[in-house]
Amino acid sequence: MIRDMQAADVDALAAIEIACFAAGYADKMMSREDFAEVLTDSHAALFCAIEQTGEGDEVAGYALLLLEDGAANFDSLAVSPAHQGKGLGEKLFRKVEQYCQTNRIPRLNLEIKETNYTLLKRYHNYGYKCFEVEAGFYADGWGAIRMLKYFEV
Repeated sequence: MIRDMQAADVDALAAIEIACFAAGYADKMMSREDFAEVLTDSHAALFCAIEQTGEGDEVAGYALLLLEDGAANFDSLAVSPAHQGKGLGEKLFRKVEQYCQTNRIPRLNLEIKETNYTLLKRYHNYGYKCFEVEAGFYADGWGAIRMLKYFEV
């Protein structure tokens, strides 16, 4: 199930962030406080993937969308290592696109590390086009490929 973020999700989201990004994207990671701020930010939407476990519902991943100037910026997506390989990332990304279409947001921007060939191919297959490369964007010196897609609204 994909749902909007709730206040009780903050600790789980911060743990997922560390598990997924501490090794290569530490300079871009969100803190617990950053996640908490999303709850009151009218220019952000955060969707959580929820998995049923023996102990109840568990936050398994998230997708963060930032809204500005009539466009949306796909900021981040992460799936807990324990839940990867189940298609949750694609479901979260499709929720982001659906949100843009439902809310009549005409353009979705995103960026990926230039060495992430798997995502580059996936986003091309989804209809995204490269429009810019920013050299040295990440702390390890790699650049960011910026891509976008227009929606009919």
